[in-house]
This record gives sequence, C-alpha cells and structure tokens, in this order.
Amino acid sequence: MATGLSHEEAPPQPTASPPEPRRRRRGALGLVLIVVVVLLLFAAAWIGARAYLAHQELTAASPDVQVVRSALEAGDTARAEAAAADLQKRAHHAATLTSDPVWQTAEIIPWVGPNLAAVRTVAAATDTLATEVVRPLVSVAGSVDPRELKLSHGAIALAPLLKAQPVVEKAQTAFEAAQQQMAGIDDRSVIVPIATAVDKLRSALTAVSPDLEAAGNTARLLPDMLGAAGPRTYLIVAQNPAELRATGGLIGSVAEVTTDKGAITLASQAAGTSIGPWPDPVFSVPSATTDLYGPLVGRYLQDVNFTPDFPLAARTASAMWVKTHGGVVDGVITVDPVVLSGLLRATGPVTLPSGDVLTSSNAVSLLLSGIYARYPNQPNLQDAFFSSATTALFSKISSGGVDGKALATALTAAGSSDRLRIWSSRPSEQSVLQSTTLAGNLPVSDSQTTALGVYFNDATGSKMDYYLQTSVAAGAAVCRLDDRITSVVQVTLKNNAPADAATALPPYVTGDGTYGVPAGSIRTRIAFYGPEKGLLAGVKSKGVDLPSLAGTDDGRPVAVVEVQLKPGESTSVDVQFLGTIQKASGLTVAVTPTLTGDGTTPDVGARTAVGSIAVPCAASVK
Repeated sequence: MATGLSHEEAPPQPTASPPEPRRRRRGALGLVLIVVVVLLLFAAAWIGARAYLAHQELTAASPDVQVVRSALEAGDTARAEAAAADLQKRAHHAATLTSDPVWQTAEIIPWVGPNLAAVRTVAAATDTLATEVVRPLVSVAGSVDPRELKLSHGAIALAPLLKAQPVVEKAQTAFEAAQQQMAGIDDRSVIVPIATAVDKLRSALTAVSPDLEAAGNTARLLPDMLGAAGPRTYLIVAQNPAELRATGGLIGSVAEVTTDKGAITLASQAAGTSIGPWPDPVFSVPSATTDLYGPLVGRYLQDVNFTPDFPLAARTASAMWVKTHGGVVDGVITVDPVVLSGLLRATGPVTLPSGDVLTSSNAVSLLLSGIYARYPNQPNLQDAFFSSATTALFSKISSGGVDGKALATALTAAGSSDRLRIWSSRPSEQSVLQSTTLAGNLPVSDSQTTALGVYFNDATGSKMDYYLQTSVAAGAAVCRLDDRITSVVQVTLKNNAPADAATALPPYVTGDGTYGVPAGSIRTRIAFYGPEKGLLAGVKSKGVDLPSLAGTDDGRPVAVVEVQLKPGESTSVDVQFLGTIQKASGLTVAVTPTLTGDGTTPDVGARTAVGSIAVPCAASVK
C-alpha cells in the first residue's frame, strides 16, 4: 500500500536558480582584485614618477658640489653660498619625494623594497649633507680655512675662529651621521645603477672627509693653541737631516715661541748642544726604547728622537728644556731646512745679517752643506748662522704681508711629507692631534692592513747623511697554509759622497773617524718595525742572513741593522715579518724623511716613495 503522495500529487518543485551568494562573493573578489591592481599600478606610477623626479633633482644638484668647492678655493663666498642654497633645495626636494608613506610601504615588497630603501637613504643622506654640513660650513669657510688665516703685526685674529667652532662641530656630527646612513645600505641587494650611485656617494664622502676633518681640527685646536684662553709656550725644534734621527734629523737648535690672544712672539733660541747632557735620564723612557736605542735617549737632547715615537721624543725634549730653562712647555713642533724652503716660497727671499740671501732653492744646500764649508769645525758660528736664518724668516712671516694661502699650503705640504710634527702637553688637544698626520705615532696595523716602519739613525757622528741616498720597497702576500700575512720590506742605501770625501770635506762633516767610522764612509742604523702582535721572520742582505738587534716596541717586533758604506758603495737589506691578526694583504710603510743624497732640495710636499716588491713565498711557507 502506498503511504506517500504520488508523483502527480506532489506539489510542484521550484525552478533551480544559480547560487547567488557565491556569485556575489566572486564578484566582490574580482572587484577587490581590480581595485588592488589599480592601486598597485597607481603606487607604481606614483613611486616611478617620484623616483624620476628625485633622480632629476639629484642630478641637477650634482654640479653644485663642484661649484661650492671651486668658489671657496677662489675666495668667491657669494657664489659658494648661492650654489650651497641650490644644493640644499634640490636635495631636500629629493628626500621629500622618496620618503612619503606610499614609498615607505612599498619598501616591504621583496626585491623591490631594498632598492627603494637604498634610493631613499641616498636622498636622505644627501639632504643631511646639503642642509647640515655644506650650507653651514660655507657660512664660516673663511674662518676655518687655514689659507685665510693671516698674521698682521705678529697676531692672528681669533674671534672668527671662536665663532666658527660650534658650527663646525655640528657639521662634523651631521657628516658622521650621513656616513652611517650610507654604511647601512647593503649594496649586494640592489640593482647595478643604484649600487653605482651608492658607491659614488660613499666615495665622495671618503674624499671630502680629510678636508672636513682639517677644518674641524683647525676650529677646535687653533684658538686655544694661539692663546685664546691664556698664554702658551711652544718649542720649535729644528731637525738636521744631514745627521739623521728616526723622526727626521738631529735636533740642532730650539726656539721658544709664545702665543697670547693670537699674538705670536719668538722669545728665545738655544743651540741643541747647550741643553744637557745629564748623567741620568730626565724623563722616564720605556725600557723597550732604551733596549733598542740606548740610554742616551733620555740624557742628550740630540738623541731624544732616536726613537720614531714622536710623542715620546717630544715629551722628553720638553722635560729637558724645563730642566734647563724652567717654565712650562705646552707643545713641541718640528721643522727642518726642507720645511724652511717651502716657507720661503711663500715669503720670498730673506736677507740674513751675514749678507746671504736665503731662498727656497738654496736653503737646504746652504744650511746643510755650505755653512760647514764656510765655518769648518766652528759649531758656534754654525749655530749663530742657523739662529739668524730662523729669526729672519720668523720676522718676515710675523710682520704680515705674506700670502696666507701660500703659507698654509707650505705648512700643509710639510705635514703631509712627515717633516712637520706637533705634540701638545694638553691631553684634550693631543687626543685630536693623535688622529692626524702631524702626530708622528708608531705605525698602526689593523685586520686589513699591515703597517710597517723604516727609520734611519746616523751612527757616523757627523753630517755625512747629506750624501746618503735611500729607497724603500715593500710587499705583502698570503704565503702560508694558515693564511697569515707575510710582509717584506727592502731598504737600499748608497753613499753618494765624492771619492775623495775623506780629504775634500771638513772633518766636522766626515766625523774624522771619531766614532770608529773611516772619514768619507757613512754608518747608518736602520730600525725595521713590523705589525703589532706580529713576528720577525728574517733579516737578510743579498740573500745572506744579516746580524741584527731584535726587540719590541709597544707590541711591535723590531729589527735594528747597522750598515756602513764607503763613497760610491751601496747595499740592500730585506726584512720579513709575519702578521698574526691580518686577514688581508693591505700594506703601509712609514719612513723617516731624508734628503736626496745628491744635493738637490726634496719636494716639501712629497711623502717618501715606497716601491712594490714581490714576496718570495717559497721561503715563507712553513
């Protein structure tokens, strides 16, 4: 029996309709996708347009940098300020274009993001440089440019320097911030054009850093060193490279100079021989130093700079001066006749009481050779001549009227060639000097660079180094299985004295055999310094082991070698070191500035050239 409705009796079924909610969901999703695509296209267009405009601004601003620099060098402050203002405007606009929310949101997108972040960082760093470094520095450029400092009636105006101090300090802080911004970019994750732009800005920052540092040091140091906060006393020690010492030459004379509120006065002069000697050291010289250079370092003024550590030599010299003359010494400055020749280019010829006319071309030959022929074996007359030359040149400079730019250029060149050194007894000032080329510190190595030193000390006891020709070459390489760096430094010496030097030159010049060196010969002690925490691996001459005095100086291995040469004779010495902390084969070599050996005047701005040699790895793999 049927129990339900028949097919005919059942109510009609409704007609099937499409699933409306699902369609709506699909339609809504499609609309969202369309909106997202439109927004992405808009964002891409927005970012692309802004990136293009930012690129245009930075490209247009690029010439402003060179205009600022050339205008300042030419003394055209108005032109420099106009270019700096344009640079600031364009850089700020570029930074604004690349820092809006759309741009920064897009930086989270893989691959694209790092490129956008790099562009934003470049623009921001450029804005920082333009707004907080270039523009402020241009406003005080004339005050901190050493070339613009002029002596007038023996004084330098300090007010502009004091006014510039806070401006320069803020600019240096901003510059360091820009460098840190650029250092944070991982250029391995960006496309080539952006990586190129990053490298370009980094290179520009590296190139300008020394100039900014020099301006900062000038503003920070000069006012107080010139007596802004009270009188100062400095020793200017004249080094004689005709009788070599590690820092440049035997101290032949000392001038005491005082500064007070910008006024500079030559207070007194003394021959080096008039100070000391003492039976016991007057200054606590480290035992490592006396082990290498003997006890005379602390007893004789002429020998304080056997050590290449200029701050140590300067402290010792100042202690000797105070022990002899009393008072307080605030700093020590070194010069030599090569520096004087550079200064004479700025001042022009100077007439001495003797009637001699001292010029840039004859200063070296007259002071280091001619004077000994004129006054043979008369050191008192020699000292008097040197003093008169110093006094005449100082009077010419302090009287004013000397081209300030030429004078600053000569002093800058003297510093870059290691012939001008400055030490301050004030810790705050010395900490600033320590980071400059004027400090005269022992060479400093790091993980990427092996820093070596080659220093010359006369052992003839005469003025024969006027005829000594020196050359230095070095190389570094990975030779060992443990990847430690092997470095080799080679020194070649030649005695260019005439064959008849023993009779043709005054005994005062040859030494006349007083210290066991035949007249005409030159005996030289060479101190080779290796990298900190390194090891001395060998000392050879022409392939044969050479006796040496081995020691250490402040963590550096040292080998001291003695060489004696007859007129016309030459020889070479090779010293090998092994680094223990270096991970790369970078290499620097500090060298005592010497004379040319042929009577010509060295270029006051040229550092001692160091040639390159291949490291003989076969002998080093152990």
